[in-house]
Amino acid sequence: MNEVDLSPLNGILIDGLEFCAKIYAIFEHIRNETDGINRLRLRNTSIEKKLLEELLPICRYIQTYYRVGRYISVRWIDGNQSFDAELHQKGYYINKGYYPALAHLEVTTAMHENEHWIWKLLSQGKGAFAPEGIQKLKRKPVQSEPVVFTNTEHVEHFVPIIIGQITKKAEIPYPADTSLIIQCSLNSLYTGDDWDLLALEVKRQMPNHKFREVLMFDGTTERTAVIM
Repeated sequence: MNEVDLSPLNGILIDGLEFCAKIYAIFEHIRNETDGINRLRLRNTSIEKKLLEELLPICRYIQTYYRVGRYISVRWIDGNQSFDAELHQKGYYINKGYYPALAHLEVTTAMHENEHWIWKLLSQGKGAFAPEGIQKLKRKPVQSEPVVFTNTEHVEHFVPIIIGQITKKAEIPYPADTSLIIQCSLNSLYTGDDWDLLALEVKRQMPNHKFREVLMFDGTTERTAVIM
């Protein structure tokens, strides 16, 4: 196994699209290793955790917003500061004052508390259903049982998980113009209507915060929602 080194990216200002290309190349490098898929599933080291829980979500933000008139460079900082990345923006929209020249990103993940058991079962070649169906009985292997949701119950169950993450992050002081990115590991299969309802309910129950915006996205599909 060739160990991946993220340090060349740390603290370096890079054009956003170039940053994405570098991160995707690292992801593919790990995935193509002999045990790469399990490494990514289990996130046993800081490399996989930072890649999946910080760097790829930053890429999602960049690819959501990078466009003609809004050119984004990013400086990912691996440290204990109150944000994960610094954005330097330029172009017509910045000159007109629509977006700040300097902004920051904070990344978090919203998932059911049993989600990590799903990863472990899959890494063992076993089947897994919704995280609510995880059975942990004393002196017995962890089991995943099918879960039946009625109507929009799965959405209703997941909304408090997202709201909890926003509430926790809202208590931390951040620099001006910080955007919060929420990567969602959803608790079931979601249709487009389910996702729209999730975003609507999060917006309706949104706690007070000082973020410039909250960008939530489904970690499995391309679905994204921006909640101001």
